[in-house]
Amino acid sequence: MREIQEISINDEVFPEKLRKIKNPPTKLYAIGNVELLDKPSLAIVGTRHITEYGIKNCENFAQKMVEENIPVVSGMAIGTDSVAHRTVLQYGGETIAVLGGGFERIFPKENLGLFENIIERNGLVVTEYPPQVSAKSEQFLERNRIVSGLSEGVLIIEAAYRSGTSVTAKLAYKQGKVVMALPGRLDDPYGVGVNKLIQEGAKLVTNIEDVMQHFPQFMYHFGKTSQEKQMTFWDEKEEYQEIMKILQKQALSIEEIVQKTKQKNLRETLNLLINMELEGIITQEIGVGYKIQKG
Repeated sequence: MREIQEISINDEVFPEKLRKIKNPPTKLYAIGNVELLDKPSLAIVGTRHITEYGIKNCENFAQKMVEENIPVVSGMAIGTDSVAHRTVLQYGGETIAVLGGGFERIFPKENLGLFENIIERNGLVVTEYPPQVSAKSEQFLERNRIVSGLSEGVLIIEAAYRSGTSVTAKLAYKQGKVVMALPGRLDDPYGVGVNKLIQEGAKLVTNIEDVMQHFPQFMYHFGKTSQEKQMTFWDEKEEYQEIMKILQKQALSIEEIVQKTKQKNLRETLNLLINMELEGIITQEIGVGYKIQKG
């Protein structure tokens, strides 16, 4: 057994985002690259009974997240979790696996090789359970709050109605995370759950651009990425910089923005604001005004 690092909730290395969730774990047991605990990351979750449609899309989104230098969090279960972890490793990315049991009782046993690969390739495996604790069904639900808690947002690939994945989505909502879902196939039971989540407010996403528009912090944290080749961001456009600067402190109406910007009339300013809204940089809220899009 590799060296296990015990991280108390009072330790400096314990992730602040996990301290803030309801019922945070009092201790984490970790093997691997603990520096990943501090990095912004996204979770990919879904059914254990993943379909060919799910596998194709899970691999695509996991690969794109690697290209954007975004660590991927999942639960190392069979199905969606395993596809996500393996794809990230295949493309040289970083991944965090959260277990529902202890390190001496790896479950499922067929993922023991995946467990070793994650650690060998600079990934991280964590659990709140001591090494000798076996995995139980109720612990998988408890584990899910850590999966969402470690992440900035959760991408759901496929899910049955009232499934464990749906529970993860509800936990993520309560934690204030962005919940995203792929549109599910109408003729498949594992499309029912994701479509229901979309009806209830999950962000419908069909490509990595849809995902990235909710997380501008990834651009600022990781610097240059392939995303810059596909989308125009405010710090690359001089005409956006002045507006972004005045919106840093508070939301403003279009009239206030015109007053605070130099040598711009109403029409020019409105055109800029429309373009910035379309690019997901800012958003307009009725009665409040324009403000920076936080996700």
